[in-house]
Amino acid sequence: MGKCLKKQEMVVASVFLALLLTFLFVPTPISAADSPGITVTNAGIVATVSQGQVFTHTMNVSIGATTPATVVIVSVDGVAQAPDGTYILLDAASDTNPNTARPFITVNTNSFHLNPSQSQDVTATITVPQNASGGYFAVIRISNPPVITAGSNVAISTSVNVPVYLTIKDSQLTQTGKITGISTGDITNGKPVAITTTFQNTGNTYFKVWGQVSVTTDQGFILDTMPIPTTVSSILPAMSREFETDYIPGGTMLPGTYHISAKIMIQDGTVLDQSTSTFTIKAPYVPPPALGNVSLAPSGASTLQNTDGTISIYFPTGAAAIPVDISLNNYAAAQLPVAPTGFTFTGSCFQVNGLTGLLAKDATIIVKYTSDDLSKANGKAASLVLMRWDAGTNQWVTPRTKVDTKAMTLSASSNLMGIWAVAVGSATSSSGVNWIMIGIIAVVIVVISIVVVLLMARRKLKRKPAKS
Repeated sequence: MGKCLKKQEMVVASVFLALLLTFLFVPTPISAADSPGITVTNAGIVATVSQGQVFTHTMNVSIGATTPATVVIVSVDGVAQAPDGTYILLDAASDTNPNTARPFITVNTNSFHLNPSQSQDVTATITVPQNASGGYFAVIRISNPPVITAGSNVAISTSVNVPVYLTIKDSQLTQTGKITGISTGDITNGKPVAITTTFQNTGNTYFKVWGQVSVTTDQGFILDTMPIPTTVSSILPAMSREFETDYIPGGTMLPGTYHISAKIMIQDGTVLDQSTSTFTIKAPYVPPPALGNVSLAPSGASTLQNTDGTISIYFPTGAAAIPVDISLNNYAAAQLPVAPTGFTFTGSCFQVNGLTGLLAKDATIIVKYTSDDLSKANGKAASLVLMRWDAGTNQWVTPRTKVDTKAMTLSASSNLMGIWAVAVGSATSSSGVNWIMIGIIAVVIVVISIVVVLLMARRKLKRKPAKS
């Protein structure tokens, strides 16, 4: 028998493989449940445009089968931002920001009527001025008047804000900003030290930022460094954003002057501004009670844990180069930096204070996962992972997590402490084995093998008997 297939047989096998892969990877249409209220598709305009350019953007507005007939109102508004980043819509009289895109935008209709299950296109025309430079922004607001539902006295109004972000091509984009204030407010025993960092965008375009806040002694010893998570939305030109950071010391703070250092950066790590401030402790300050405390010495092993043992950290002998007091503290889930793509936090998190550098030997972190953690993982404990925030690289690190379903624990090893969180990892994004893809590949290999065997058997049958 020959060692290879004829050319036409290889073609047949290749075509079959292509068809199989097409069948496997073509997405299947999914029907969504009908939902009340206004739905807008293509609801966002983020574009790099040229001076003098005119272009259009079409959105589709619809209501569900159970939504009463309604009038839909379309308006173009200017935008300001509150200190927490939420949008404040402005009419023409109040919209004085030089980077507003509101005057550039017109819509083909300001209102229309929709019956249940109906939809209609709305087209926005954007005319960019010849002298435009930098970044511009606005919002197209699509809403309906308040409607009182049958049998109730409750008026329901739906509004969809379509953001418009325009960047002028080949223009000078300035991403600059300044920290305009750092404050602590009142410092009260039993409560975290609340640090507020205020940052203003002084450039001519929009951008997201992240940062760090450090607390040091009067002698320059760093007590802790806390992350300022990457902003979910961009900061618009001339707007200010307030960042709230809770500092929880590892123990009582003695009277004296303490220093705060804040640093704000854009996403690539470029520092936009750094600033310092001070706060004074006039009487011994007692922080919120720690979940647990331990004195770590180079000559012996130690275990740091909370009272019920749901969090336990084992430090082997020689883990610390010098004696150090460390504590286990609660951490606000709302302050966690944004989870990486493919992961979601369950809300279980904690912080280890007192260690500011690397351990000489890895510590072992053991966390009992809760029924709520398991519920958020859809009952699949294997998808739960421990994650540690690395303030130096501004990213989450996922050490290899061992899952013990009998003890209901997650364990990992690390030579750095800081902020830890329990997360649910996506199969498509985790560093583990992608069994779905492996299964698909295995099916493809089996099918190809069957095709090859059949083609070779057919060839053998067609071969004429050898002459004697």
